[in-house]
Amino acid sequence: MRTGGQYDPRAAAEALSAVEVVQNGPVTSVGVVVSLSIPESAGCVFQVDLIRIEPEAFDFAMGYFGHGDAGNPMGRLYHACGLALRHDGLFYYLRDGDYKFREIALTRKFDEALPFMGYDPEVFARGFDIQEDIYRYVANSVYFNPGIFLLENRNAKSRVRDKKRPMYMQFLKFCEAHPGLASFPYPQDKAAWMPRIAEFFPSFQAEFDRAQADLAELRAVKAKFSGAWVSQITGLQGKDLGTLMRRFKESFASPEDQRAFVLENDIDAIEARVRRLQ
Repeated sequence: MRTGGQYDPRAAAEALSAVEVVQNGPVTSVGVVVSLSIPESAGCVFQVDLIRIEPEAFDFAMGYFGHGDAGNPMGRLYHACGLALRHDGLFYYLRDGDYKFREIALTRKFDEALPFMGYDPEVFARGFDIQEDIYRYVANSVYFNPGIFLLENRNAKSRVRDKKRPMYMQFLKFCEAHPGLASFPYPQDKAAWMPRIAEFFPSFQAEFDRAQADLAELRAVKAKFSGAWVSQITGLQGKDLGTLMRRFKESFASPEDQRAFVLENDIDAIEARVRRLQ
């Protein structure tokens, strides 16, 4: 549904005569009554998730969501390589400590993402007759390791979430019933996967190098100018410090101009500008 040229999930929910609507980012979950002859309390309300997707990611979403929850266990293998298999694409995250500095899109085509983990796109495109066929497909990767999926190896938040996913729990039972599955020894350092990432996704290396350079520049800026440093030279804290930091930012035409000023000038010149704005 579109209102004024924009997708309106609530209008879509209204068209479905939804009895409940919950929005969480791009996902709008609605409750749809299956049969008017059955009381809602008897469990006749079916949850439908409406997911807003950008046009360039539609192909990927079709693959990711196309076979139940298959994208979730497959995504665990990609995660073990330092990648993120999401419903809108395959990404590499460049981090600065725990902070995600930049995400690099490797591909928005699902069949281009599959071969990286040794999956055959043609088999996936043909689909699966039963759920166990999906499990066998996921476990057929040469990089498969059942230990990655065990609940005891997941963090607390993931354990709570995965326990609520019937398909994930059935997949764990499948792995337990097939002890002969591959158990690829994942390297401790995910950087070991960098050559393979660059091999499968030719545009990655240039984007990674550019992101690394931008991160190095950001670190250089923070080394010369930060809220802690401004507080130290002015004695300001809290709201007053925030006001001065905002004034400093607004004294430049753009963030790029501010960054260039900090990089091109010494500490004395930066301090002089701060004090003029105090």
